Amino acid sequence: MEAAALYERFENNLETIFSYIKRGLDVRTTPYHISMPLELSLLCDVLANAGFPCRVTKDGFDALTEFHDLYMQEGQRISDVMHRILEDKRAYIRTADGTVLMKEQLIRRLEYFNEIAHSMEVIARLQQLGSPLQYNYPFLNQ
Repeated sequence: MEAAALYERFENNLETIFSYIKRGLDVRTTPYHISMPLELSLLCDVLANAGFPCRVTKDGFDALTEFHDLYMQEGQRISDVMHRILEDKRAYIRTADGTVLMKEQLIRRLEYFNEIAHSMEVIARLQQLGSPLQYNYPFLNQ
């Protein structure tokens, strides 16, 4: 997807992910409880470098709840900052691996949320249809 489309879908993707987590979608076989706080932290770093103070302090899906609450309060400001980042072709951010364009960092985060929202829709549809578990892990049956 193009960056503009990812930017336009971000709010819907965030709401989709949040609603499935809130409803208790069974995602125990996924790494989302680990990867999502990391991606949210990276997104907050990008937003903070662009002038919007943002920080996620919680772990697991609580980080998503924390960011969702922030987005519900400051959604327009966050969208404005994202738009400004996407328009700026020269802004960069220093990372542990070196210097990267801020626009590219933001696009990667937007892609992540787009993919996770799609994956959760698929998981929800499979569970709704009563599909058998693909992997039967003993610790999930406890």
